[in-house]
Amino acid sequence: MKIALVLGGGGARGIAHIGVIRFLEEQGFRPSIICGTSIGAIVGGKYALIPSWKVLWEDLNRALESEAFKKASLEMAENEEDTTPFQEFWSIISKGIAYSRALTSPSLISLNNYINALKEFIPENALIEETRIPFAAVATDLITGREVILTKGLLIEAVAASAAIPGVFPPIKIKSHLLVDGGWTDVLPALAAHMMGADITLCVCVSKNIELYTEMKNAFDVVYRADDIARHYLNLMRKPECTFTIEPEVGNYMWNEFNKKDEIMEKGYMAAKATWRKIEKTLKNPIKKFFLKKGQIKEARKLFNPIVI
Repeated sequence: MKIALVLGGGGARGIAHIGVIRFLEEQGFRPSIICGTSIGAIVGGKYALIPSWKVLWEDLNRALESEAFKKASLEMAENEEDTTPFQEFWSIISKGIAYSRALTSPSLISLNNYINALKEFIPENALIEETRIPFAAVATDLITGREVILTKGLLIEAVAASAAIPGVFPPIKIKSHLLVDGGWTDVLPALAAHMMGADITLCVCVSKNIELYTEMKNAFDVVYRADDIARHYLNLMRKPECTFTIEPEVGNYMWNEFNKKDEIMEKGYMAAKATWRKIEKTLKNPIKKFFLKKGQIKEARKLFNPIVI
């Protein structure tokens, strides 16, 4: 029986994935497959390569303090206050400072600075085929409009594609595809895991709580609010592909609140702990109703028609 760990997208909320992984490690659980979207691909790819929550946590903290991350965040404006790089991104975008750049460039952050920042966390030359746990990252192809499941090639390239927030980070060209953040087609990629041979999918959802309404002061706020709503309903459509769903209470955190990484990680740990008894009981005595039927997989593949490369 193959059990996949599926890690969803959500920016800083995805730090909760590390808390979930920490708890699962303590229970002696190791997934057969890992699939991730966006921040889920970043965390999942690293864990697939080096299966240790401590390495994940230590390297994340180091990466967030690195000069590469700071350089990427300062590419467009001077640092006005003591914030994390990702908070600076949000501040710049919200104030509309990036408007003129957006008219002349496909992204607010250059490809060079984006990749250099990722290198602080993901080894530059590691291949997906070399990961100790089979791994796939999900991205969205701007050319075909389809979900793309990345199973081969450079790990950092796949992760960069999966996490490339449209307009903020540059699209990544892989073969004939121009790829951006996978959350626009599959924020919780359980289907990808089933296509890789998983019998059961253990999914971690870190989506934003759309009931959290904040004042919309400019056009950017309106666009992001509309995007949150659309992706919320897409997520509801895709959740039935999951066998189990762990949902850390992180919906009220903004995608850029990396300065709250400690409490977000703890919420992931507590959510896994609260859900584990039910999961463990099923894993010890699996019954057919917990397996996604082949017909359901076939139907989902037909509907979403993902490309595997």
